[in-house]
Amino acid sequence: MRAYLERTVLREAGLTWTTYDVLVLVCARDVAEPPVIAAEAGVARATLTNALALLGDRGLVRREQHEHDLRRVVVRPTQAGSSLAGMLRRQVGARRAELFRSAAIPSEDDLAAALGALADQIKPGVGPAGNGRAR
Repeated sequence: MRAYLERTVLREAGLTWTTYDVLVLVCARDVAEPPVIAAEAGVARATLTNALALLGDRGLVRREQHEHDLRRVVVRPTQAGSSLAGMLRRQVGARRAELFRSAAIPSEDDLAAALGALADQIKPGVGPAGNGRAR
């Protein structure tokens, strides 16, 4: 699904799934530190650096020094970045909904709940039925 959405929605905007994900995360937080973004996006810091460089070059995010610790950097969305992220989220959501309808999947909410339950099962330190044992 990710590759399909990259080809059908994100390519027109000149983004990959990773750059889209990073942009959406930055916009959702309004201000974020790179290590937090990398962890939430599930990407290596080098990958994040490249994504932020591309987004910065396109004027979608900006890097600034941290307000209280000048050794740290924060990332903020620009107005253009927020607008693009909102538009793309709607397009991705609409295309995903089309896929779910055409695949005769009962509902996107049902699938999301099932995937959430699976994710809970594979979290470190949590085993089946919450017995605390890792698988």
